[in-house]
Amino acid sequence: MEHLDQTLKTLFVDLHRSGLWPDEKEISDSILLAPAAEILRAYEAEQAKGDVDLRGFYARFFRPVAVQEGGYRTDPAHSPAQHLAAIWPHLTRAADDPAEASSRFPLPRPYVVVGGRFQEAYYWDSYFTQLGLLKTGQFGLVRNMLDNFAHAIASIGHIPNGFRSYFLTRSQPPFFAAMVQDYGRATGDLAAAYADYLPAMEAEYRYFMDTPHTTGGLARYWDAANGPRIEMYGTDLEWADHAATHPDFFRDLRAACESGWDFSSRWLVDPMDLGSIRTTQIWPVDLNCLMLRMEEILAEACTGTDRAAGYAAAADSRRAAISERFFDPVTGYFYDVLIADGSLIPRTTAAGLFALYAGAASPEQARRAADWMAAHLLQKGGLLTTDITSGQQWDSPNGWAPLQWIAVQGLRRYGFTDLAETLRLRWLATCDAVFHASGKFVEKYNVLDPLAVSGGGEYALQDGFGWSNGVYLDLSDPA
Repeated sequence: MEHLDQTLKTLFVDLHRSGLWPDEKEISDSILLAPAAEILRAYEAEQAKGDVDLRGFYARFFRPVAVQEGGYRTDPAHSPAQHLAAIWPHLTRAADDPAEASSRFPLPRPYVVVGGRFQEAYYWDSYFTQLGLLKTGQFGLVRNMLDNFAHAIASIGHIPNGFRSYFLTRSQPPFFAAMVQDYGRATGDLAAAYADYLPAMEAEYRYFMDTPHTTGGLARYWDAANGPRIEMYGTDLEWADHAATHPDFFRDLRAACESGWDFSSRWLVDPMDLGSIRTTQIWPVDLNCLMLRMEEILAEACTGTDRAAGYAAAADSRRAAISERFFDPVTGYFYDVLIADGSLIPRTTAAGLFALYAGAASPEQARRAADWMAAHLLQKGGLLTTDITSGQQWDSPNGWAPLQWIAVQGLRRYGFTDLAETLRLRWLATCDAVFHASGKFVEKYNVLDPLAVSGGGEYALQDGFGWSNGVYLDLSDPA
């Protein structure tokens, strides 16, 4: 596992700043064909002769990661469900070779990748992917993914954003405990699942409870590093002057990556200016709702031990805090909170529905939040991420599979079955329309105009696509 920015030094910078690669992640994920020190010496020797043909040099010493599913061609006779059954094997990877000279964090068991540029496992993507795997009876593969996550927790103390060396300083929205619970229920032996994974679940809880993730009793997104992202190194270097006068800028970028919402007006002082990002200054409503779910699951998993009461008390305290501190009695919706003064950040986002998913809302709060969502976020193609059009990918007009699923579960939990059904059917119709038009399931969708390509962000629209596949399969069941 190579830290390529450290081992390749000036070569790594030059590759990223060259502009020759449309997606810089390809550089950071490359497999080295010789020891890094040897490659660097060869590069310095080439520089001594004059200008270096970077493309030619790269071809001699590096191999890009293959997009294995890229060779798959959709069968036009397939229904969406048949397509997903056929594509799972193309998104599944064998256990990694620990001898591979790359940035890959080697996993000991098979796993499912996201697809496209994302040729490694990702944390919260895997939760929504496994919804589809469980729905189709692929319990062994889910078990392997859980074992991989437990291995990561034992190795580095948390589940990383993704399984690359450059992701190890942060995590992602914590769904591991819920994943264990889902697996245990699906296999019919919840007690065994809890017994197998309880140490890992508790270790992850400590990771998010420790400072700096938890401050003032509530959780925030964080990254232990504060510098240009290795996967987007050249892009981030363009912000160097700004970062010199805004010392938390890179950490806030990275913390937004931990949130999964990279990037969104949700994190910005000025919705149109990424330079105004302030992720670490915010208590996010979704993260604290996931912490509540974790505490409730841990209390259940620890039944019969002294720790159970502690987890239950922590859940009660957090549930009350979410209901009291994240809810706006004027609009009737749940918002993120600014840490400095405890004020609500008045941005309507799909994250507010996590309060219903986690059961943190009173019945009246849930009714009002559902009404607000229906008025401001529900569109003909599904649920908007936010009602702001900023050019960022976690904003309008985009909708994302995990947020649809969370909203449907939250609405169902409080008895808003008609609204949940409306959202479910609109999302499935959007996925169906795009599939029939393109033969693909994609990373995100345009819910204002479902057949228009969704955009925004730092890279082109990706297909594959793990969590869209999993959510589609799960929501296809009307139960």
